[in-house]
Amino acid sequence: MAAPSNEEHVRQVYGEIASAYEVLFPSLHRYEDRVERFLAGGVAPGCRVLDVGCGTGLLTRQLDASVEVVGLDLAPEMLELARQGRPSGTWRVHSYHEPVPPELGHFDAVLAIGCLDFCEDLRRVLGHLAAVLKPEGRMLFTVLERRPGLEGHEESRRQVQTAGPAVWLSFPSFEETASALTAAGLVPLRYTHAPGWEHLTEQRTMYFGWWEVGRR
Repeated sequence: MAAPSNEEHVRQVYGEIASAYEVLFPSLHRYEDRVERFLAGGVAPGCRVLDVGCGTGLLTRQLDASVEVVGLDLAPEMLELARQGRPSGTWRVHSYHEPVPPELGHFDAVLAIGCLDFCEDLRRVLGHLAAVLKPEGRMLFTVLERRPGLEGHEESRRQVQTAGPAVWLSFPSFEETASALTAAGLVPLRYTHAPGWEHLTEQRTMYFGWWEVGRR
């Protein structure tokens, strides 16, 4: 029997913490208002939004009722909570390593916040997301960025022990992410290096590269 993949471990971890996730969210995440500003500037009434790695749907829950939200995640337990929070949304178990199902259509805005930490092939995943972004659409995504001299961010991969199984985090460099964007037919519009989440056991802030991108 094959050993469980990193993705299977991620699914297990997030399934187990789903019931406590929204209580933990304020202490774990350091998104400030970046997601809200992106959505306010690019999501008009009637738009379609894809939330990749949506978790409990917190990031899109308060969008206007006319906005069609589609959320993808590995953990069914997370998706059930997202469904309860926004019953009008479409919530589906799906891996971003696989193409977005064509029946879900194309989107005016795509979010992939805090989920590409576990991405084993960034070029492939960004290609999948670019394929469902409308020509004038915008995407906001984050990666844990590898930076020499920044504690906890020096290596390309790092294993983290959770209360359940250990999971691997990926840390692409700025240059690697930019190359993956080019290969996916995406163009960077805005970039910042800023806090992403708090590693509670190590009492350390983990930093994201925040990328807002569009289609070429």
